[in-house]
Amino acid sequence: MKVPTAAVPLLFLLNYATLPPLCAALSMPSPSESAQLAYGRLRESLSSLANKATLSPEIIIPEPTDPTALLLQASEVTTLSNRMRNNAKANAVFISGSVNSIRSFCAEQETARGNFPSPLPVIVCESSYGGEESADFADIAEAGASGVLHCLLEGKEISSVEDIKADTKLLSAFESARDNGIQLIPEIVLSREATFDEADVTAFVEAVAEKCGSEPAVVLLTVGTYQNEDDKEGGVGGEMKLPQVSKTLKKRIPILGSVREVAGGGRIGSSVNNFKECGYTGTILRCECLPGVRMNPDLDFVGGFWSAAIGDLKSLKSKTFNFRSKVSLDKDVPMEWYNYQKDIMDSGALGGPDDAGVTPLDSGNGDYQGF
Repeated sequence: MKVPTAAVPLLFLLNYATLPPLCAALSMPSPSESAQLAYGRLRESLSSLANKATLSPEIIIPEPTDPTALLLQASEVTTLSNRMRNNAKANAVFISGSVNSIRSFCAEQETARGNFPSPLPVIVCESSYGGEESADFADIAEAGASGVLHCLLEGKEISSVEDIKADTKLLSAFESARDNGIQLIPEIVLSREATFDEADVTAFVEAVAEKCGSEPAVVLLTVGTYQNEDDKEGGVGGEMKLPQVSKTLKKRIPILGSVREVAGGGRIGSSVNNFKECGYTGTILRCECLPGVRMNPDLDFVGGFWSAAIGDLKSLKSKTFNFRSKVSLDKDVPMEWYNYQKDIMDSGALGGPDDAGVTPLDSGNGDYQGF
């Protein structure tokens, strides 16, 4: 059929007008492709390499009510994001905050695409999307997050596989997240009163996978609703009854544990090591690890703490690190003076070493020895 000459310009204009949207549609991945990409990123970042435990902090970003503070926070979130990647060298970041905060955090991570260290995957905690006035999965995916953390049975402690099978929301939440291009990470809260073995843990994870219809990218196991419920000052993680994770299960899927030990006295490090010895791929350092977490919304403080804590936990150097939370100095003056005084005491010039004097750590001013 021969097209009239007068119709050619009109056809050309119509094709030209539809070309940009068509190209954009062809270049954008579908939700299923985005979900698969998020699955791969989470598996890669949270899988244990060379038998080293992965460490990922949980960060609460408060929502300012003052417009000026809201503008300033965008810069603080960007700085925090950079520090988690370059200073702390975390494996992933779990965030509770508004969609705007999540978007700013993810946007900064994307600036590192193609570089080293590469962008960290961001997982949004359930407190950010649970409830009536919260964001849905579509908004979270648009903000740039890779996944969402979903607590089974709304945090109820689980003691048997039947409890998992009774969850009526897991499947719909898993499918909704995947349909929007992100991954859902199930959190299983295990009863503190019960004792579980490798077979029990494997059965729990398989029950979750069966409920979801496929294996999730990662599974989080938390012992008790709050691991420090009986010890507000923070107990040693080794005192908890952690179930063992089999090597076979660990190879199939990354299994993470929750650490809620308050910083100081090597409590966090002890808990992380305990999870590692029990076969866990890595840990999520929950917000309760941060001293005075509810009273310290300062993101600069939060970034400094996690940079020091995760850097120290991953370091192969001696674990005699001291972190001053309120004052940051190039040299720890009290410790320098203490070492000088101790050297003199040990030499015998001023008596025995037992007369070394007061400790250089001032806990009232925010000194913490070890993590």
